[in-house]
Amino acid sequence: MNISIRCEYACRALLELALQDTHAPVTVETIATKRGIPEKFLVQILIQLKRSGLVNSVRGAHGGYHLSRAPQSITLLSIIESLDGPIFDPLPSANRVESEMAAIWRQVAQEVTGVLQKVTVLDMLSSDSKSTMYYI
Repeated sequence: MNISIRCEYACRALLELALQDTHAPVTVETIATKRGIPEKFLVQILIQLKRSGLVNSVRGAHGGYHLSRAPQSITLLSIIESLDGPIFDPLPSANRVESEMAAIWRQVAQEVTGVLQKVTVLDMLSSDSKSTMYYI
């Protein structure tokens, strides 16, 4: 499983939005500068996050982006899938020779998905998450 740079940048952007005490929108320029993300690339990422319902946008001179819901309800899985689609779609096909492997791949997919569903934006913000170990 490869995590794309888009997912990495999306996580950085969502962390920046989660740090805001108010629901005041944050500009693309501010997010890009604070999180080291190319601004043009960030715009495209934020559009995808908006389509997925993870962020909202506000137009105008004082516009920008803010989280659409609480940081503890946005999972790492939802971020990855909003940008890259299902993480294990499709699983390797199972024919007679590979039938033993199909069950293993399904188990791996379930375990990885389970971990990604547990990690939230709030967890990523928390200093405790640095010491948390997830086992697959």
